[in-house]
Amino acid sequence: MTEQLGRRCALVMLASMTLAVAMGLMAWGPVELTPDSHRYADERVWLGVPAAANVWVNVAMIAAGAWGWYATRASRWPLELRTPWQLFHVCAMVSAGAAALYHAHPQNTLFVLTHVATASGFMMLTLGLLAERVHSGFGSLQVCCVVLLGIALTGSGMLLIHARSGSLDMRPLLLLEIIPVLVIPAGALSLPGRSTAVFDWVVVLTLYALAKLFEMGDAFVLEASGWISGHTIMHMALTSAVGWMAYRAVLAGDAAESAGESSGETNQRDTSLNTVS
Repeated sequence: MTEQLGRRCALVMLASMTLAVAMGLMAWGPVELTPDSHRYADERVWLGVPAAANVWVNVAMIAAGAWGWYATRASRWPLELRTPWQLFHVCAMVSAGAAALYHAHPQNTLFVLTHVATASGFMMLTLGLLAERVHSGFGSLQVCCVVLLGIALTGSGMLLIHARSGSLDMRPLLLLEIIPVLVIPAGALSLPGRSTAVFDWVVVLTLYALAKLFEMGDAFVLEASGWISGHTIMHMALTSAVGWMAYRAVLAGDAAESAGESSGETNQRDTSLNTVS
């Protein structure tokens, strides 16, 4: 199979699986947000802040997002890769800030905003992977903005429907949050990458899957550990994913700097040799 055919197959597989998941969610029926959705296992107050663990853990993600944004901006990666990665880190910071506010004062609007930012971040990460391994056009600013606008309109539409009918169906955002996990079975990771290794994406997507798993076991983890809840670990796993991508950007910047220094030294030696001769 040629590389070009592999790219096309990966896109077809990703589109097919996304459609299949969408149809499955439609058949499943509404995934409505209820008052119980705002109740978490760890509601302990610390320093006057309710649900303090789930609030303060987001500070680490904001720091990781800021680090990643700066490191990606300073790297010498091509623009089509830097653009979605920088936007990914911005979305991570927005998601963490919204999550902190939400846990301090649970309400539907902040819940949707948090998931809009989370879905946006992982869609930017998906576009970065596709830009690197399938086609650079996926990482263009225009494509990124269209995707972000579409997700923002989706969230706004959900809130408008909620205001009119009183029901809040989370299926559209759930679909967007599932898409990043589909890139592995779609075969996108099997394509050659110029800036990242398969291991990097496996680490990030594994952390993402673990985050979802711990989120489902929120109360069980708190009961078993006696001090930390599954939801708090979920935030920590997502922070680790953001931090790993930031770390990769730092390594890329260091590698580019070292390559530049080596190139400079080589040029200097060549110049000296030419002068002597």
